[in-house]
Amino acid sequence: MNAESENMGLYDVFMVYGQALNYPKRKIIFQKGESPDKIYFIVKGRVRVYCVNEYGNEMTFFYIDENQTFGSDLLANLQRRIISVDCDTDVQLYYMDINVFIEECIKNKKSVLNFIECLNNKIVTLTNYISYSRYTKANERLAYFLYTNSIDGVVNYTHEQIAIMTCMNRVSVTRLLNNFETENLIKQQYKEIKIINMKGLDEIFKSVGYFID
Repeated sequence: MNAESENMGLYDVFMVYGQALNYPKRKIIFQKGESPDKIYFIVKGRVRVYCVNEYGNEMTFFYIDENQTFGSDLLANLQRRIISVDCDTDVQLYYMDINVFIEECIKNKKSVLNFIECLNNKIVTLTNYISYSRYTKANERLAYFLYTNSIDGVVNYTHEQIAIMTCMNRVSVTRLLNNFETENLIKQQYKEIKIINMKGLDEIFKSVGYFID
């Protein structure tokens, strides 16, 4: 193994050993119950992780953005997919056979570290998702969501998506966001929310229990 191959990151491993795919918005990538034989890396776009109950109703859990992996069920010794994934936007990704991924990823320290980072991001996402429910007041719940989901001071979720992940209704989310904007905590722009006063959001939910402490 040469020095160049040893320095391959996770994206490089998928690009070299995987296959590229383009999916349109709303396209199903895999469904609950399918065999978990592939792992995916998002190059561009966002996917939605959800489940369908016995009555055919969908429950959205969270979303996964670019430079993240999904579909690693087999690594947890699961024989069937326990969730479904579809495309929230047009998506560009690479996929690999899970066995090829295991063999090639462990050869490169950088790709292993990248993958651990992806898994850690999932833990943070799931922990925050659970934490939303501990806030009984809607404004605290929404402030916590904005605080923990901002990247470089920007939250890239629609009002409907925020409502789904915080277990609130869209009307309430819109009303509270408008209140936050009036209080100069945020500024709502096209398809994104810019955080103006992070400390102000922090004070609403009182800095209790968020995972990044």
